[in-house]
Amino acid sequence: MNRIPTLDGWRGIALLLVLFDHFQDSLLGRYARPWTQTGQHGVTIFFVLSGFLITTKLLEGPIDLKRFYLRRFFRLMPAAWTYLAVLILFDRLTGTRLISIAGFRACFFFYRNYAGVAGSAITGHFWSLSLEEQFYLIWPCILLLAGIRRCRWIAIFVSIACASYRWLFWAHYDHNLLNNQTQVRADALLVGCLLALLCVEPRVLPTIARWSKLLVLPGCACLVFCIATYAWLPPLYESVSIAGLIAFTTLHPSSRFAVPLQFPPLAWLGTVSYSVYVWQELFVPFHSLIALFIVMPLVALGSYYCIERPSIRVGRLIMEASARKLPEEKSALAFN
Repeated sequence: MNRIPTLDGWRGIALLLVLFDHFQDSLLGRYARPWTQTGQHGVTIFFVLSGFLITTKLLEGPIDLKRFYLRRFFRLMPAAWTYLAVLILFDRLTGTRLISIAGFRACFFFYRNYAGVAGSAITGHFWSLSLEEQFYLIWPCILLLAGIRRCRWIAIFVSIACASYRWLFWAHYDHNLLNNQTQVRADALLVGCLLALLCVEPRVLPTIARWSKLLVLPGCACLVFCIATYAWLPPLYESVSIAGLIAFTTLHPSSRFAVPLQFPPLAWLGTVSYSVYVWQELFVPFHSLIALFIVMPLVALGSYYCIERPSIRVGRLIMEASARKLPEEKSALAFN
């Protein structure tokens, strides 16, 4: 799958929603208005995108779990674990307690979304990384074992089950630290998976293209309504509207709505969004314009160009070496 500029634009929008939320809270100590609490909606866009892109990538050919996990490891772990290492090092040098042992363990092994107050606030954003890692661990195996058709029904059933569970216990989970558990938020990822599973069917794709074009304005209205109404728990129909907008902008990249997503600065922001997301939480407690708008971008870009991209290249080289080695082993076995 070639890189799609509109999807980078969606990543950029998702990151801006998260940064707007965190920076506002950092500089003002509060949210200016209830509807300006946009962080959860940015994460929901990230989730739908992740489900769509990962499933699309898996469906490009025979599912190779080894290659998939290697690619994910070198794509995600180096920057995240470097962030944790910096926190530990700073802790030991200064005597502060930026991160507890329990919090470090929860982040390192990616179950931070269940750690609650056991993890420090400076690793709070690892809840979403943990949820995605849990998804990456389980979903490819389900797709490999169940196949495309069964996985469509699995994605539908589990999404509805997750949304129903959230609705039944809304009052309990509609709070920070409780709203980020997997059984409460996994439907956004599965909606993205379902979109990819439908788009791979040639007979269904024209229908998606046609209906996404008709529903683009209602989808935008629905997304804006959800941002204005829900602070901690985005409903299922928000994820569905995001999926519809992603489908439209992917299938109609020259439309008036899709072209702004290809604006080079926005698309570039989408490409560096992972490193920015990982490092931004470190600077929020400083409550400083210099820390947030100068130091943080420099550190995040350093992470992207010096850690994230080189790690991706290393992972690619390992996979290429493994791919070359396999035919050689088969030839040796055939010769023997």
